[in-house]
Amino acid sequence: MKSWVESFLIALSMYSTIPVKCLDWNKNNLRHAMIFFPLIGLICGFGIGFIWYICNLLQASYFLFAVFALLITVIITGGIHLDGFCDTADALFSRRSQEEKLKILKDAHCGAFAVISIILIILLQVADFSEIFLKFDMNFLGIITGGYILSRCLSAISVMTFPCAKTSSLAKTFSEYAASGSKKILIAEFILISLILIYFYHKLAMLLISSAILVFIYYYQMQKKQFGGMTGDLAGFFLVLCETVWLSEIALLGGILT
Repeated sequence: MKSWVESFLIALSMYSTIPVKCLDWNKNNLRHAMIFFPLIGLICGFGIGFIWYICNLLQASYFLFAVFALLITVIITGGIHLDGFCDTADALFSRRSQEEKLKILKDAHCGAFAVISIILIILLQVADFSEIFLKFDMNFLGIITGGYILSRCLSAISVMTFPCAKTSSLAKTFSEYAASGSKKILIAEFILISLILIYFYHKLAMLLISSAILVFIYYYQMQKKQFGGMTGDLAGFFLVLCETVWLSEIALLGGILT
């Protein structure tokens, strides 16, 4: 039981800014860490719900809600996935060789492609949150939260399933130390959350889940072809892309499919 608690705390310390005590990152404690990664998505959902409640209470504008909704997710996660998104965008759009792309991933400097890509993603998510707050009520918080959970399920599954690129370090550590049953638990989490979403949100949920799987397939093909394997940055890139597609479809089709 203690190792499970330690695994949970490691997931919190790695993928969120929630303060936890100093941990012993040994092989035993890392075994189940990825299982708890989706819980960070649930925490993000609670954060967005808090912002939604406060903005409703203060009769704030939809634009103000959108900015703070995005901000709260960055505060909770520490922007770790956005960092991976930026690094991957720099490498992916450089159109260089596989070896050079892997070097760009490890480069601490921020290039033009990263800046352009992150600006576009931020603008799109702010627009999505604006539309969602303007059109819908807090009943849609469940489907939003579901996207943050399922994207992390898929991201964690990729860490334990995809071959790692030769420059991968931390992702490779999590992959090698993960317990043999962790992937099955993550798949079960994905199926359970998907069924709950489909029960409450019907056609919209089915479309969103299908889109998330399609983004996951693209991610699999991209990391294999462009980088020769998975890294933590690529997993972050997928997560941000998946969440953005999820939010965009809610904003555009939520009123039609519910």
